[in-house]
Amino acid sequence: MTTPFSFSSGAKLEVREEVRRLARPLAEESGYEVVDVEHTFQGRHRIVRVLLDKPGGITVGDCARFSRRLSDAIDMNQMMGGSYRLEVSSPGIERPLKSLESVARFTGQQAALATHEPRDGRRNWEGTLLEPDGERVGLRTEDGAEIWFDWNEVKSARLVVADPWNRGSKAAGEKRGGSR
Repeated sequence: MTTPFSFSSGAKLEVREEVRRLARPLAEESGYEVVDVEHTFQGRHRIVRVLLDKPGGITVGDCARFSRRLSDAIDMNQMMGGSYRLEVSSPGIERPLKSLESVARFTGQQAALATHEPRDGRRNWEGTLLEPDGERVGLRTEDGAEIWFDWNEVKSARLVVADPWNRGSKAAGEKRGGSR
Protein backbone atom coordinates (compact mmCIF):
# COMPACT_ATOMS: atom_id res chain seq x y z
CA MET A 1 0.00 0.00 0.00
CA THR A 2 1.37 3.45 -0.87
CA THR A 3 0.18 6.30 1.29
CA PRO A 4 1.49 9.87 1.60
CA PHE A 5 2.53 11.30 4.94
CA SER A 6 4.92 14.05 6.00
CA PHE A 7 7.67 14.55 8.55
CA SER A 8 10.06 17.38 9.14
CA SER A 9 13.52 15.93 9.83
CA GLY A 10 13.80 12.97 7.47
CA ALA A 11 15.87 10.95 9.95
CA LYS A 12 15.31 7.19 9.72
CA LEU A 13 15.47 6.81 13.48
CA GLU A 14 12.76 9.40 14.03
CA VAL A 15 10.48 7.70 11.49
CA ARG A 16 11.04 4.32 13.15
CA GLU A 17 10.29 5.74 16.60
CA GLU A 18 7.19 7.61 15.44
CA VAL A 19 5.82 4.50 13.72
CA ARG A 20 6.67 2.43 16.82
CA ARG A 21 4.85 5.01 19.00
CA LEU A 22 1.70 4.59 16.88
CA ALA A 23 2.02 0.83 16.40
CA ARG A 24 2.50 -0.27 20.02
CA PRO A 25 -0.93 0.67 21.42
CA LEU A 26 -2.66 -0.69 18.30
CA ALA A 27 -0.77 -3.96 18.67
CA GLU A 28 -1.46 -4.25 22.39
CA GLU A 29 -5.21 -3.77 21.79
CA SER A 30 -5.15 -6.88 19.59
CA GLY A 31 -2.80 -8.93 21.77
CA TYR A 32 0.20 -8.50 19.45
CA GLU A 33 3.80 -7.56 20.17
CA VAL A 34 5.71 -5.10 17.98
CA VAL A 35 9.02 -6.94 17.55
CA ASP A 36 10.69 -4.33 15.37
CA VAL A 37 10.12 -1.38 13.07
CA GLU A 38 12.41 -0.78 10.11
CA HIS A 39 12.61 2.21 7.80
CA THR A 40 14.55 1.64 4.62
CA PHE A 41 14.76 2.62 0.98
CA GLN A 42 14.76 0.40 -2.09
CA GLY A 43 15.84 2.70 -4.86
CA ARG A 44 13.51 5.70 -4.62
CA HIS A 45 10.87 3.76 -2.70
CA ARG A 46 10.50 4.26 1.04
CA ILE A 47 9.54 1.15 3.00
CA VAL A 48 8.26 1.00 6.55
CA ARG A 49 8.38 -2.58 7.82
CA VAL A 50 6.71 -3.67 11.06
CA LEU A 51 7.35 -7.12 12.53
CA LEU A 52 4.53 -8.47 14.72
CA ASP A 53 4.17 -11.53 16.88
CA LYS A 54 1.75 -13.03 19.37
CA PRO A 55 1.65 -16.20 21.45
CA GLY A 56 0.98 -19.06 19.06
CA GLY A 57 2.23 -17.03 16.09
CA ILE A 58 0.90 -14.28 13.89
CA THR A 59 -1.27 -15.03 10.83
CA VAL A 60 -1.53 -13.36 7.44
CA GLY A 61 -5.00 -12.14 8.44
CA ASP A 62 -3.60 -10.60 11.64
CA CYS A 63 -0.97 -8.77 9.58
CA ALA A 64 -3.53 -7.51 7.07
CA ARG A 65 -5.89 -6.18 9.76
CA PHE A 66 -3.03 -4.53 11.64
CA SER A 67 -1.65 -3.01 8.43
CA ARG A 68 -4.98 -1.32 7.66
CA ARG A 69 -5.25 0.09 11.19
CA LEU A 70 -1.64 1.30 11.31
CA SER A 71 -1.88 2.83 7.83
CA ASP A 72 -4.95 4.80 8.93
CA ALA A 73 -3.14 5.98 12.09
CA ILE A 74 -0.07 7.06 10.11
CA ASP A 75 -2.24 8.94 7.63
CA MET A 76 -4.24 10.67 10.38
CA ASN A 77 -1.02 11.80 12.08
CA GLN A 78 0.53 13.02 8.80
CA MET A 79 3.94 11.86 9.97
CA MET A 80 5.92 11.68 6.72
CA GLY A 81 6.03 13.42 3.37
CA GLY A 82 6.04 11.53 0.13
CA SER A 83 4.90 8.00 -0.51
CA TYR A 84 5.79 4.85 1.35
CA ARG A 85 5.03 1.15 1.35
CA LEU A 86 3.92 -0.34 4.65
CA GLU A 87 4.85 -3.99 5.16
CA VAL A 88 3.55 -5.88 8.18
CA SER A 89 4.78 -9.42 8.73
CA SER A 90 5.83 -12.10 11.16
CA PRO A 91 9.39 -11.88 12.47
CA GLY A 92 9.95 -15.37 11.06
CA ILE A 93 11.45 -18.43 12.69
CA GLU A 94 14.82 -16.73 13.11
CA ARG A 95 13.20 -13.75 14.80
CA PRO A 96 15.31 -10.86 16.02
CA LEU A 97 15.70 -10.48 19.78
CA LYS A 98 15.40 -6.75 20.41
CA SER A 99 15.11 -6.63 24.20
CA LEU A 100 16.11 -8.47 27.34
CA GLU A 101 12.42 -9.34 27.74
CA SER A 102 12.49 -11.22 24.42
CA VAL A 103 15.71 -12.96 25.49
CA ALA A 104 13.95 -14.07 28.69
CA ARG A 105 10.95 -15.28 26.68
CA PHE A 106 13.16 -17.47 24.49
CA THR A 107 15.57 -18.72 27.17
CA GLY A 108 16.70 -22.24 26.34
CA GLN A 109 16.49 -21.78 22.58
CA GLN A 110 19.36 -21.53 20.12
CA ALA A 111 20.44 -17.99 19.27
CA ALA A 112 23.14 -16.07 17.46
CA LEU A 113 24.39 -12.70 18.55
CA ALA A 114 26.87 -10.18 17.21
CA THR A 115 28.77 -7.72 19.37
CA HIS A 116 29.80 -4.17 18.57
CA GLU A 117 33.40 -4.90 19.52
CA PRO A 118 35.33 -8.18 19.24
CA ARG A 119 35.84 -10.36 22.29
CA ASP A 120 38.51 -13.04 22.12
CA GLY A 121 38.99 -12.06 18.48
CA ARG A 122 35.38 -12.59 17.40
CA ARG A 123 32.12 -10.67 17.14
CA ASN A 124 29.71 -13.50 16.27
CA TRP A 125 28.56 -16.01 18.87
CA GLU A 126 26.08 -18.86 18.85
CA GLY A 127 24.64 -21.04 21.59
CA THR A 128 21.70 -21.70 23.88
CA LEU A 129 20.16 -18.60 25.46
CA LEU A 130 20.52 -18.35 29.21
CA GLU A 131 18.12 -16.47 31.49
CA PRO A 132 19.17 -12.78 31.48
CA ASP A 133 21.00 -11.60 34.58
CA GLY A 134 20.12 -7.96 35.15
CA GLU A 135 21.31 -6.14 32.02
CA ARG A 136 23.35 -9.12 30.83
CA VAL A 137 22.62 -11.84 28.29
CA GLY A 138 24.35 -15.21 28.23
CA LEU A 139 24.90 -18.09 25.87
CA ARG A 140 25.92 -21.66 26.58
CA THR A 141 28.20 -22.67 23.74
CA GLU A 142 28.37 -26.08 22.12
CA ASP A 143 31.31 -27.05 24.38
CA GLY A 144 29.25 -26.19 27.49
CA ALA A 145 31.01 -22.90 28.31
CA GLU A 146 28.92 -19.89 29.34
CA ILE A 147 29.71 -16.49 27.89
CA TRP A 148 28.03 -13.33 29.13
CA PHE A 149 27.61 -9.91 27.49
CA ASP A 150 26.27 -6.62 28.76
CA TRP A 151 23.15 -5.94 26.68
CA ASN A 152 24.70 -2.68 25.38
CA GLU A 153 27.60 -4.74 23.92
CA VAL A 154 25.16 -6.64 21.69
CA LYS A 155 24.77 -5.23 18.18
CA SER A 156 22.16 -7.80 17.11
CA ALA A 157 20.63 -11.05 18.32
CA ARG A 158 18.28 -13.54 16.72
CA LEU A 159 16.92 -17.03 17.19
CA VAL A 160 18.59 -19.78 15.18
CA VAL A 161 16.77 -22.79 13.82
CA ALA A 162 18.85 -25.95 13.99
CA ASP A 163 19.33 -27.75 10.70
CA PRO A 164 18.17 -31.33 11.41
CA TRP A 165 20.43 -32.65 8.63
CA ASN A 166 23.38 -30.52 9.78
CA ARG A 167 23.96 -29.49 6.14
CA GLY A 168 26.28 -26.69 7.19
CA SER A 169 29.05 -28.90 8.58
CA LYS A 170 31.89 -30.41 6.61
CA ALA A 171 31.66 -33.65 8.57
CA ALA A 172 28.01 -34.09 7.59
CA GLY A 173 28.95 -33.67 3.92
CA GLU A 174 31.64 -36.31 4.29
CA LYS A 175 29.13 -38.74 5.83
CA ARG A 176 26.89 -38.29 2.78
CA GLY A 177 29.70 -39.23 0.43
CA GLY A 178 31.76 -36.05 0.42
CA SER A 179 31.51 -32.94 -1.66
CA ARG A 180 30.55 -32.79 -5.32
